[in-house]
Amino acid sequence: MDVLLASAGSTPPALTDPAGTWVFNIAVPIVGGIFMLLAILDVVRRRRLTWGFLFLFCSLSIYWMETAGDWAQHLIYSPAFAQHHLLEWLPVKTPNDPLFMPFAYAVYWGVHALLVLWLSQWVASKTGWSMLKSLLILAIPINYVWDFVVEGAATAMGWWTYDPGIGPVLQWPNGGQITLLWTIGLMCVWPNLIAYWAGKPPIRSLNHLERFCGLRRFTAPKETVAPGGSAAVGTTGPGRPVGVATAPRVLSKQQEFDDHLNYVVTIARWRFELLRLGAWFIGFQVSFVLLLVVPLLLMRILTGISSPYIP
Repeated sequence: MDVLLASAGSTPPALTDPAGTWVFNIAVPIVGGIFMLLAILDVVRRRRLTWGFLFLFCSLSIYWMETAGDWAQHLIYSPAFAQHHLLEWLPVKTPNDPLFMPFAYAVYWGVHALLVLWLSQWVASKTGWSMLKSLLILAIPINYVWDFVVEGAATAMGWWTYDPGIGPVLQWPNGGQITLLWTIGLMCVWPNLIAYWAGKPPIRSLNHLERFCGLRRFTAPKETVAPGGSAAVGTTGPGRPVGVATAPRVLSKQQEFDDHLNYVVTIARWRFELLRLGAWFIGFQVSFVLLLVVPLLLMRILTGISSPYIP
């Protein structure tokens, strides 16, 4: 009977009549679209790829792997959501690909990264720990609570469910299920790692992704100057240095960006910005595959657990 239901494209009962579908069908695309537009406008003003744009764009660019990961963890979305059909070529995928997914990815991971980086910095300032140590200690509790709240609300509302869940699950009155260890535990790894690699904005130096991809060889240390170039050093009398006042320099958005950096670029700037984009893009794609998609696929294959809803 289960096989016949799967072939007929059946839906778990918990997902047949979800509440508040406007949140993802309308609100998420609008908010995500606004974030994208603002990030692009900021890049145009500065003529530099900002942290916000890079994190948003690279987060969006990995959304296509969500459907394969969902197949692996038996996650199915309600067919009540508007859908797209751009990923039919994938060999394994969950039945419904919501239209909101690219917009959600663009915003969700960036908000998460800012949250954990700000909290880690606050803890580091109070304890004297490094940012890395603070982040490692906060990773599990923050991500577990973050994921449980988001996924808990979604499964309780009937937006999506895990059927069957791998490992212990919590079932809501509507029949929706959220897993309590797998994959919620796996989510404590990649999101925190990619946040740390990207660096806390605004960053003055190359981040971990950029240094790993060798972008340091296209830069040189910047000479120390007075902030904003508003003062110079001169001499008077018997060789005593005094400050010589000069008119404050009015900086463009591009100059503000460059002045904050502790390095100068030694190749054409457009080439360097493309290399930065490539470093971020490769880092996001490869790390997401290795740390999330591959473990998910292996778990379903090794356990042999199948779903009546996700063949």
